[in-house]
Amino acid sequence: MIANKRDLGGLIAKDGRKIKPGLLIRSAHLFQAEEHDLAGVSAVIDLRTPGERREAPDKTYGRSYLPLPIFDDSAIGISHESGAAEQMIPDMSVLYGRMMTECADAFSVVLRTIIRHDFSTGAMLWHCTEGKDRCGMTTALVLDMLGVDRDTMMADYLKTNRINLPKAVAIRERLAKDRGTAFADSVYQAYIADEKYLKAAWEAMGDHYFDRLRITANEINAFRDQVLSVD
Repeated sequence: MIANKRDLGGLIAKDGRKIKPGLLIRSAHLFQAEEHDLAGVSAVIDLRTPGERREAPDKTYGRSYLPLPIFDDSAIGISHESGAAEQMIPDMSVLYGRMMTECADAFSVVLRTIIRHDFSTGAMLWHCTEGKDRCGMTTALVLDMLGVDRDTMMADYLKTNRINLPKAVAIRERLAKDRGTAFADSVYQAYIADEKYLKAAWEAMGDHYFDRLRITANEINAFRDQVLSVD
């Protein structure tokens, strides 16, 4: 089973075109994936750190596997190596802002890999551990390239809470007993999607973020023509 998995197909761009189904898929890790979970997928981008990959290696069943970490080392609050839930988590909004400014080169590599994918071979799937932070921002950037409005991006981002909220509540209740409410609440924030996180990322990105990523308008238009449909 793959948690927090969803196809971006059907989302509507501002020009009225829709994302074709079966081409762009986001998810949590593939450690417990079964082969049928990857039906239609031809390539997988793993956004996790080397430590996360060692602890829970993806099962890709022969699909092209591309480890493209957003950062190489553990990042408190965003990466989820063992023991991550035992540390006080900083303000997630601040972490999102730093991720977008400090990891721009990594996002550039990931986005270029997605837009250059041969979609005639199948879907591109990208994921981190929870399918929330690194995966969430990669998805927001993909949707931005496709001309999807920010309200739609936010709605997709917050869908993660359908999966993660029960987990976050359980973790908070467990930690509150042993470590206190303030500690438990900080860890809880690292497991949920909150609109203020995404807004903080957008603010940190500023205008012309794709120029910073060295992705041209021609590349973006070619990507749109591949994955958007008038139907």
